[in-house]
Amino acid sequence: MPDSEIYEQALAYWPYLTSWQKVLEIIEKSAPKNGTLIDLMCGPGHLLGQLKRRRPDLMLTGLDIDQRYIPFAQKKYPDIKFHLADVLTWQPPERFDVVICTGSVHHIPYERQVDAIEVFARGVKPDGLVIISDCYIDDYADEQGRKLAAAKLGYEYLSQTITNGAPEPVVKDTAEIMVNDVLMNEFKTSIKKRQPVFDKYFGEVETIHTWPQTSAEYGDYVTVCRSPRMINLSKT
Repeated sequence: MPDSEIYEQALAYWPYLTSWQKVLEIIEKSAPKNGTLIDLMCGPGHLLGQLKRRRPDLMLTGLDIDQRYIPFAQKKYPDIKFHLADVLTWQPPERFDVVICTGSVHHIPYERQVDAIEVFARGVKPDGLVIISDCYIDDYADEQGRKLAAAKLGYEYLSQTITNGAPEPVVKDTAEIMVNDVLMNEFKTSIKKRQPVFDKYFGEVETIHTWPQTSAEYGDYVTVCRSPRMINLSKT
């Protein structure tokens, strides 16, 4: 992952900005008055900082395992609570009205991504809202297909970032993301493989394809989940 400053700068140039804005829009309209919200794998806290300005009534919390991000976020956004923790072992002290995870599930190894989504379901109130945005590759049947799908997404993402006028440090980090995806240092999957997991843990699932604005399968998606299934609520 990029350093905190470059990460925040990159948001202005990555195609992911469209998903990020969609998440903000959904929360601004749907989060209950004076509700509680946690951003799991929150990075440097930029999204929470934006939410604080748009919805100052919300009680905001951020959690991330990266020791570079939490001190940066806490210093920049002192009115928001941040915690250094691993989302996979996190035990929610309470259930939240809104649980979000943006652009981060693909940092978790494939075999643990289901565990992460179960954590999201256990962390939200029965009538709450879980919002997961992520970037997906085309569906694949084998390892060669996965590499080719990752390379395709990486090329399109890098091309759009350059077209958007990104400075060299952002271009460099975006190119490194493509390499990490192909070599499986990052773990992007397809929306076809992810959708059944959402359906397993939530009774209501709405998936929105935010980029590119074509019929392509790959790209950025925002998934809005409600009605966590009771199997998840048995754990504390």
